[in-house]
Amino acid sequence: MKRFRHLLILAVSAVLAVSALAFAGCDGEEGKALSGSMKIVITPDAQAQATVIEADLSGFTDKNSVMDVIDSLAEAGKICYKGSNGVYGMYLTALGVPVESTYEGQTSMVDNYIIEENAAEGKYVYTYTSVDADKLETKPDAEYQAMTVEFDGMTLTESMNSVSKMTICDGAVIYFTYIVWG
Repeated sequence: MKRFRHLLILAVSAVLAVSALAFAGCDGEEGKALSGSMKIVITPDAQAQATVIEADLSGFTDKNSVMDVIDSLAEAGKICYKGSNGVYGMYLTALGVPVESTYEGQTSMVDNYIIEENAAEGKYVYTYTSVDADKLETKPDAEYQAMTVEFDGMTLTESMNSVSKMTICDGAVIYFTYIVWG
């Protein structure tokens, strides 16, 4: 009887320990709530008129990504995109804004892509960021130097992360354009 009691106490202790560890793993998963806004910029090149979409960050946390913001904007009808999910996260192949269209007296919103990948022309969607955590860093004497682009008085640097891993924060600017390989 003592042995059974000892085993029962040991089993209950093990269950309680595992339960405590499970709840300890949840600590901090929600992340810190964000406020403010960020900008999503879409342009075929630096000389073209850029489309700027302001994204309110209330409702997001520091655990969310740029892709979460883009999904939210898409659900609200403010942005449209195409992409594929791969080993490194979401790769966007097209971005734009929905526009109103009328066909046979019926009005609806249709996707209007400002930039869209075209492998035959060597055009691919490329991402620049103002967020230091996502910038591709290079040493001054490195063979390859990170590419930059100017926007609204800021120098943005190419992102080293996919949009599903990119950081969001108040004041962030995420700039989408083409890169041409050919």
